[in-house]
Amino acid sequence: MKFSKYLSNAVPAMGILFAIVSLASCDIQENTVEPQDVFTRVYNTDSYDDAFIPISIAQTADSGYLILGGKEVTDTQFLSAYLIKVDSKGDFQWERSPSDNYVNPLDGLMISGSNYQFLCMDKLNLGTYLVQVDDQAGTFSEVGYLAALQYPLAGTKIGDGGFVVQGYNREDEKTVLARLNANGVAIWQEEYDTFEDVEEDIIKHMIRTSRPLPFMTGSVGNSFFFNGFYNYSFSMGFVNAADGTLTGVINGPGVDDAISGATQINGTEFAMARYSFLENQIIPSYNLNVTGTGVTGDLDGLKFDELTQRAKFQIKKVNAAGKSVIIFGTETKTGQILLLAYNQSDQTLLGSHYLGYGHPYQMADFTTTLDEGLIVLASTHITGRFPRLALFKISKMDLETLVGGTNPQ
Repeated sequence: MKFSKYLSNAVPAMGILFAIVSLASCDIQENTVEPQDVFTRVYNTDSYDDAFIPISIAQTADSGYLILGGKEVTDTQFLSAYLIKVDSKGDFQWERSPSDNYVNPLDGLMISGSNYQFLCMDKLNLGTYLVQVDDQAGTFSEVGYLAALQYPLAGTKIGDGGFVVQGYNREDEKTVLARLNANGVAIWQEEYDTFEDVEEDIIKHMIRTSRPLPFMTGSVGNSFFFNGFYNYSFSMGFVNAADGTLTGVINGPGVDDAISGATQINGTEFAMARYSFLENQIIPSYNLNVTGTGVTGDLDGLKFDELTQRAKFQIKKVNAAGKSVIIFGTETKTGQILLLAYNQSDQTLLGSHYLGYGHPYQMADFTTTLDEGLIVLASTHITGRFPRLALFKISKMDLETLVGGTNPQ
């Protein structure tokens, strides 16, 4: 399969204007602009029938980028795991579909020494693989496989080098949480009552026939949390890190009101996002009670009417311009990526930045870069029909403008 990219760069007098041109052509097009720490890339193939869904991005030691995504294939409705490597300028280096058995790759490329790891599902038996990637050689190895942890939905690397992974037991109709060691071996695995069969919702989430649900896992103090189905609702549950015993919960009414993003600031203080039916809210600071019972309605935040319904959120802590800030990455109804920067100390809005013009984009992931800028991973569509991967590179200067309290647009 021939792989090509469409790209252009433009640097107007104020800020950075990102644009894509000649989307009807299959030739590589370049308009190189200095400095090279700013670019937009859309990656395309010579087969319009192919569909690629971006999931996660990490910068590699050689200043390039490793991108984890999903690819539609003919023999299953699940997305097949797919990776590409690009250099520091966004120029394509290699692509891989590591195994036909690896489907439903989970959000989050995780660093493991000089390599990277991701979690995915077994196509046939629905168990959980932990896969390691050598980004230089483009090779893969299986670290572990858990047949008993089925329908993996979310996973996070924790402080001891292990993982906390959420799944679903289709036989018992229960949410599952497992703590794994660094080799992918289960230390414990616990189940939590959903009191209803949610397999159809989970499959729709995986094959993307409905808006993906915000499954998450993570740690807070001596507890882990999962965001998923529990007690007739889509809830955030807190469990004892030692044995998985449920200690607290924030209940949501079904799947129409849920926490859509969360990242730890300090201790039990989190930056969060929430959707409630047609509304989206941003909560720059919220203290979680891991031993109490609450409802998502308690998370009263800042409403943003311009965001798409059940907007995708990525929330990251960033140090820039001498400040500790929280950046919310999300998407608007007009098909743009929106970055919002909040001061970590007093939760004031420092600035906003829009990405994407002329074609609709959806948020996938973002991370800081070695040159103190940002790289943003998104999806777009060629000719309005075929999903493709897109990258936006933001310079150190524009990141500092974003967190400096002025809008660079």
